[in-house]
Formats: sequence, C-alpha cells, structure tokens
Amino acid sequence: MLSWSAIIPTLNRGAILERSLPTIVAQTRPPKQIIVVDASDEWELSKTRILNSFALTAKSIELIYVGSDKKSLTYQQNIGLNFCDSDVVFYLDDDSFMYIDCAEEIMEVYEQDEEDLVGGVMALMVPQPPSTSKNDQKNSPSDNPVQTNKQPNQLNLWDRFLKPFHKLWHIQNLFIPYDGMYHRYDISELAKKTSINNVVLFHGCRMTFRTSALKEIGGFEELISRTVNDLDVSYRVSRTSALVLARRAKLFHEQTAVSRIHRYKNSVLVVLNPIALFLAHRTVKHGVNILVVRFALSRALLEFLRDCANPNRGFPHARGAWLAVKLVPKLMQMDKQQLREWYPRFQAELLNKENDSKLFS
Repeated sequence: MLSWSAIIPTLNRGAILERSLPTIVAQTRPPKQIIVVDASDEWELSKTRILNSFALTAKSIELIYVGSDKKSLTYQQNIGLNFCDSDVVFYLDDDSFMYIDCAEEIMEVYEQDEEDLVGGVMALMVPQPPSTSKNDQKNSPSDNPVQTNKQPNQLNLWDRFLKPFHKLWHIQNLFIPYDGMYHRYDISELAKKTSINNVVLFHGCRMTFRTSALKEIGGFEELISRTVNDLDVSYRVSRTSALVLARRAKLFHEQTAVSRIHRYKNSVLVVLNPIALFLAHRTVKHGVNILVVRFALSRALLEFLRDCANPNRGFPHARGAWLAVKLVPKLMQMDKQQLREWYPRFQAELLNKENDSKLFS
C-alpha cells in the first residue's frame, strides 16, 4: 500500500491552518506525515499551538512543523519536499479543506495505475465546505465542477458582455507551454478502473504527485517566488507522465480576499512569471517573440477586464499588467543566466516597494 504526505506552506495564517488541518487528520486514509512550512516571523508560536492541538488526535501521524527563512512559496514547497519520505505528496493550501474520503479516492488512482503512467492526481474542487458528518460527506454529489451561483438568466448586462471573454481565463491560456504544446496520454484503461479525467495542468490548492516524479524534475522552480508555480511544476511533470483529475476526490478551497496593493503586485507577476519561466525552460526554437508578446498583451487585456467586472479603485490589475508589459522587452534581451540572476531580485523589489518607479533598473 502506498503512503502519502501532506505539505502545507503558510504565512501569517495560523487561525485558518488550525481549521484546515483537522480535515487532513480525519481522512479515512490518513497520511504518514503532515509537513507545515511556515514563513511567519513568529512561526515557533504557531508550531507550539498546532502541535499541542493535534498531539492527541494525530498520534499515528508524524507532524513536522518547520520555519522558512524566506517568504517564498516555491522555496517553502521545496523545503517540505526535503522532509517527505512517502510515495505520494499532497500539496495543499492552508485554506484547503479536504472531504473525509478525498485522500482515499486519490490514492486509489495511484494504486490502480500498475504501469506508473500517472505522475500527478488533482482533487475536484467543490463549492461547499465539507460537513462535519461523515455520512453527509460521502453521500454528497462529487462529479460536478464548481458552479457559479448566478444562472444565465440572472446575469447582469456587464456579465453578459464579458461572457465571450470567459474562455480566455481557461488555465491553458494563463501559461506558455515550454515545448510549444501540452502533453496528453492515453489513460483509457486506467479510466475503466477509476473515475478520472485527463488534464494538462494543475491548480495549486489541490495537487498531488508521485514523490519520485517530483524529485526527478528537481522540485519547484525557485526562479519565481509565487504565482503560476503550480502550472510550471505540473507542466514539467507532464513531460514524462500523465496528469489526471480524480472526480470523486472532493476539496473545498476557502479563498481569502487580497488587498489592493497586493492585487497590483500579483498582476505584475501573473503576467511576467509565465514569461520568465518560458524563457528559462523553453525548447521552442522559432516564434519565441511572437508567443511572448501575444501572451503579455492577452493577459493585460484580462487584467483590465477583471478590474471592469469587479470595479477596483485605481484599476490595480490593469496598472500591474501594464508595468509587466513594459518590462517584457527587458526579459527577452536576457540569456538564461542573466534571467536567473535578475528576475528573483526584481520580484523581491516589487514585493517590498510601495512605489514602482524604481523597478526598471
């Protein structure tokens, strides 16, 4: 029987972590390890509180709680991987709430995969948090994706105007594939045994991988500190093995609102990070400039539409995207070594500065 470990990077969110951890401990198929990597300044206080809370309820689970000297998601994810000694690793957000049989459904996919065709399995995100009742969890619908609360006839005029653009938000349009294509595999035989769908990229709050597949690619790419790290790592795994969605493995993601200054900075990174990653990992030889410029302009349009759909004072998404577009030529002039030296410094300056006027140096 395969073993699994849960890795949860966190930063200044001890309260929500204390709420989500019990859903991991309570799994019908418990983990071998729970590894929390905390970049908070006072992480040791959280460690003491968490370990005391679960000392009695998680006796059979190894609880590892470590600090991170960098406030970087990819760095924290790699720290957690260094502690993992299980066959499968679950990467969960600190606000991801697993249904009680989520791990059981995911592990079944790995164990039915006798040919080791699958390198990663993603849980199904559902719109309601798990019930405290085990029966309620197991009997709730599981094969339907998250649905919006609005019905087509309830959409306002602006929503209807934006509807043609919704397809542009598809995950495949938020990333530039390094090989010029997405990798797909024949999973038809495995699909006869388990309830799965083929996918080409993962969403970070609910992704799992064979530990060997993740270590084979060198873990997470620390060229970036956050944003699209999930798309990058899942794409690199997909180069050699299949990625699938387990339709019966349910998970609820409780997203926390982001402040206006963070919206601006995040928009810079959601445009530039995929470009930096593509330039660092690409095997594509021709049409690179066209791919990069087209991606940057399309993402800038999406960020502008995001501000229009949910009016934000000062258009933070659009302003962040415009800064990113202006920096694209600078990235394209760099070789891979220059990119790896400059881009992490740029991210650190962006995240630490209130004013963007000095970000072009």
